[in-house]
Amino acid sequence: WVLRQSVNYADNPGDNSGSASTRLGVDYNFDLGNWRPFVGVNIGYIYGDSVENTGIASPEVGVKYYVKPETFVFVQTEYQYFFEDTNELTDNFDNGAYAHSLGVGFNF
Repeated sequence: WVLRQSVNYADNPGDNSGSASTRLGVDYNFDLGNWRPFVGVNIGYIYGDSVENTGIASPEVGVKYYVKPETFVFVQTEYQYFFEDTNELTDNFDNGAYAHSLGVGFNF
């Protein structure tokens, strides 16, 4: 299981805005020593000044590199699509967007 929190901020001339997303997901990790490729899915909510508050769902793929047993760096790509109710879960799949991430993670 994974919990992901993303925060975005834009400081444009005369207009500052921000957004965030909170997502809960599950990943399947392939154990290759310190390298751990993974595939997974997540679902959550996106909110803020620069977006329409809505649900978000994403299939994802990436790789983690463990620098310590409890600490890793990762890169991932996910295809995010947005929905306001369960009827839109399948209807909006073609209107999604790719999101690429680079980050640090911790195992608890």
